[in-house]
Amino acid sequence: MNEAWEAPEIPDDPEVEAEVIAWLREHPEFFTVHPELVESLRIPHPCRPAVSLLEYQNRLLRERSQRLHDKLMELVDIARDNDRLAERVQRLALGLLNARGGLDELLHGVKAILRDEFNADCVALCLAVPPSVGLSAVEEFLRPDVVVLFEAVFRAGRPQCGRLSLEQAKALFSDSACDAASAALIPLDGEIWRGLLAVGSSDPDRFHAGVGTLFLERVGELVRQALQTRLLAEGWRRRSDPPSARG
Repeated sequence: MNEAWEAPEIPDDPEVEAEVIAWLREHPEFFTVHPELVESLRIPHPCRPAVSLLEYQNRLLRERSQRLHDKLMELVDIARDNDRLAERVQRLALGLLNARGGLDELLHGVKAILRDEFNADCVALCLAVPPSVGLSAVEEFLRPDVVVLFEAVFRAGRPQCGRLSLEQAKALFSDSACDAASAALIPLDGEIWRGLLAVGSSDPDRFHAGVGTLFLERVGELVRQALQTRLLAEGWRRRSDPPSARG
């Protein structure tokens, strides 16, 4: 266990050093009252340059303690992030429940909530609905060609994250394609319709391929259920209207 040893730096001010030594001699209980300071002390061993087994073990324990501390802080940060995400998902759910307007208002509301609550740089919501449903009022959201372009996401059956090709970014976000360095793609599967919810970020690492998708799945389920309910209501209303009203 031999290792190179460098002499510690001596304080430049001998008077300050003498004062510290004198003070510690007058207060021998100092490190008893403050045991946490002992962990950061570096006390030389008389057998230098060799390292005693006790000192070597102590150094390993310190390094292990530091790693555990760093890991704990990392877990605390993850827990805080998850808590903030849970609050945002809850606000999304409340926003969907409180939506009182028609389908057009709901669709625009979903995009607005995702931009505001999830700090998205760009959001796209694309639907593929049979022509018989007749949703001319929300024509800007009827983009079956875009939905088909991301067939792999539907085959996977769960949200996919990563970087988009330029073609994909332009298809989803048009003029905002340059703001989508990374994106989360959330498939929405209804009874007779399909949809794709895309959330883009200018940060290439925000939606990297290894990011967890639990909260994205919850967001997708909330939006899917809200759209399913509203689409069924729209279809029922049109079937209930007299022919003259539908015309």
